Amino acid sequence: MTDTNNFAKNYSLLKKCKKRYTFLFFYYLFSSILLLIYSTFNLVCIGVDKNLIMKAGAEPLSPSFLILLAVALVIAPLTFLFGFNICTKQHDLSAFFSIALLTGVFIAFILKRNWTFFDRVPISFWAFVLFSCFGAIASIVGFRTNITYHWLEEQPGYPQFNERLEEQNSKIDKFQCEYNRYVRHSSNEMEELNFDALKNEDDKL
Repeated sequence: MTDTNNFAKNYSLLKKCKKRYTFLFFYYLFSSILLLIYSTFNLVCIGVDKNLIMKAGAEPLSPSFLILLAVALVIAPLTFLFGFNICTKQHDLSAFFSIALLTGVFIAFILKRNWTFFDRVPISFWAFVLFSCFGAIASIVGFRTNITYHWLEEQPGYPQFNERLEEQNSKIDKFQCEYNRYVRHSSNEMEELNFDALKNEDDKL
């Protein structure tokens, strides 16, 4: 009864882990794509307002948007790559790398909060800050899920956690051991018989 309860609990935990991995995978995918689209869209669309900005005597925004696009082209693919490894390979180091990368981006943007560009386009600041903040949280959740998943891998019955299947596998293993023992025993007997037969032939000669 205890084993049955353990199998049921472990199977439920495994399902929760898989649901979290699915959610995290799509979060990493869509958040990275959206950041790239946003950065590219800003750079393209700012060209329409360039003449108006120049006439107003303000600093052009295009170089600043180009910097943000370059940052997005680095952190978005890396974040997705780390997230992919977390969700599909349960790779713990990827979680640490992702947390370190996104924490660094978050700190960098906080330190650049007084950048004149962000006073004129505050949404850009929040887009990158929220991306790095939520991404780091997702990586922490992924790492904690990995801990549970690795523990489940060491439990009896993984990955099905089915009592009947486990009993069947146990019987198959037991049968295999008996069969191997029988084969070894039969082989030894055959060698002894062959040796005795050869000895008798030699005696006759």
